[in-house]
Amino acid sequence: MKLVHVARATFFSITLCQVLVSGAQVPVPALTGRVTDQTATLTVEQKATLEQTLQAFEARKGSQLALLIVPTTAPETIEQYSVRVAELWKLGRKKVDDGAVLVVAKSDRAVRIEVGYGLEGVLNDATSKRIISEIITSRFAEGDFYGGLTAGIGQIIRV
Repeated sequence: MKLVHVARATFFSITLCQVLVSGAQVPVPALTGRVTDQTATLTVEQKATLEQTLQAFEARKGSQLALLIVPTTAPETIEQYSVRVAELWKLGRKKVDDGAVLVVAKSDRAVRIEVGYGLEGVLNDATSKRIISEIITSRFAEGDFYGGLTAGIGQIIRV
């Protein structure tokens, strides 16, 4: 009888551990700059160029844009993960909430533009999806990650 209880307790413990591990979230990195590349996709020069572009836009318009490249967001969807990023990074001006983050999950082949309320009128879901599908991922498919990011960020800025 005791052996059955031990087996059940062991099975329950293993199952509980698996559930906890599978539900673990990918940590959101600290905001240390406008471009965060955790996949080493960008060269130092490419990263610096994107940083300068985003900094110049912020100086001109006040809105803040950031780029985050991660290997994966699993087990979360990119939508869930990008919301967490936006909430933790708190981009944009206070009371205006005019920040946006472009999140790329490279291994997942997923891209998302998460927008603060202050930009939703101009950078809505339809516009964001068009930028992703027509500009960013089309270049990614050709192996041109930097070109896709540069063109996508350029279009976000123009919008």
